[in-house]
Amino acid sequence: MAYNNSTDALRLLILLRLYGGRITRFSGAVTILTDGLPYFFVQVTWEDGSQYGITAYGEEAIELQKETTRMT
Repeated sequence: MAYNNSTDALRLLILLRLYGGRITRFSGAVTILTDGLPYFFVQVTWEDGSQYGITAYGEEAIELQKETTRMT
């Protein structure tokens, strides 16, 4: 699967929802790490139990959190 950033990756994975993919875990809010960098995490799980994690930092973390919130 090819993607440009973490938000695109999430969109592609959720597009596969038709095939059983769903968001099963995510950070909730953007976390600010000790170095001041924003961080966000999303986990997508398929019906067969396979899981994919997407982590994002900086501006991508903020965008990924917005997209995840919109999709859940």
